[in-house]
Amino acid sequence: MAYDRHTAEQKILAACLELLDKGLIARTWGNISARLSDEEFLITPSGRAYEDLKPEELVTVKIKDHSWEGDIKPSSEKGMHAELYKLRPECDFIIHTHQTNASAVSLYGEDFDLEAFPAGLIGEDDKAILGGRIPCAKYGLSSTKTLTDNVAKAAAANPGCSAILMKHHGAAVMGATDDEAFMVADALERVCGSIFERRCGEKILTESGREPRGWWSVFGYLYHVETPYIMEMSRRGRRVYSYLDDMAMISGYYTDCIEDVHNEKAFRKALGNRNAVLVKNGGALVVAPNEDEAGAIAIALEKNCRAANLGLKKALKPVNPLSAAIERKVYLDKYSKLKNAGGEKDAETAD
Repeated sequence: MAYDRHTAEQKILAACLELLDKGLIARTWGNISARLSDEEFLITPSGRAYEDLKPEELVTVKIKDHSWEGDIKPSSEKGMHAELYKLRPECDFIIHTHQTNASAVSLYGEDFDLEAFPAGLIGEDDKAILGGRIPCAKYGLSSTKTLTDNVAKAAAANPGCSAILMKHHGAAVMGATDDEAFMVADALERVCGSIFERRCGEKILTESGREPRGWWSVFGYLYHVETPYIMEMSRRGRRVYSYLDDMAMISGYYTDCIEDVHNEKAFRKALGNRNAVLVKNGGALVVAPNEDEAGAIAIALEKNCRAANLGLKKALKPVNPLSAAIERKVYLDKYSKLKNAGGEKDAETAD
């Protein structure tokens, strides 16, 4: 049953905070919508921090043609939500997440038949919640019609599924209610964690690792990060390619690695116009204009390093260089425009 406008507003705003709290997204990487009727849905706006969203900033979008009215732009992934509402009349709440385990296993670009895995690996309740299968949409640049079409094709080919992976990107989860959509997101993360462990041959690192330490006022903020998979990749002493497109936005095709953290010339060369540098055996240095954005970049880098760990072990390809360059350019252009308009805080996302 569709939501009335007031209820939809409250449900979406509460979901924004819950997504952040659960770590299913970082900042505004992702989007949330609720069906208002057979013709319309309400969705989060483009490029605005979830913590500060107000009901009047949510945007009503037409399901038929993805159009909207007013001065506030809806999420750039509005088309994906519209197509899913067309294909899933039983679903009234959709969340596009960038959750860690699902993003990592999306690198395979394959559909996962949950019944094909060994008995006991995946819980029966999770199988039921997910519809017994997790399809994966082919890769498409974020915020493009190609991505929308690919997700729609995956959904149409798998009518019983409640979650869809997007290669190199994230996932879309659907439910009749907001609670059901979150149940799907949680089940998806558990199942993808089990798939990751089986395919990668190791347990996912769940401990926090050494806490990030040290702030230096260089280039704004310089944040030293030592979370588990960043540490794992830094021990290789080599550049790490962008396996997820949100990392491509932040660093382009790769994040470089330096050996001597005190070598300023090497650091500046490795950083270039990116936002992070790995340090051999020493984690990473994240550069940002403020503490808040540095934290968001650190989350994205940790997630990409987890995906890279899987990709390197299984010979899975990162985002291709051209797509990475496009993602980076769009990110920088949008950041520049928002910064010039006084909206620097909201510039961390293309969603």
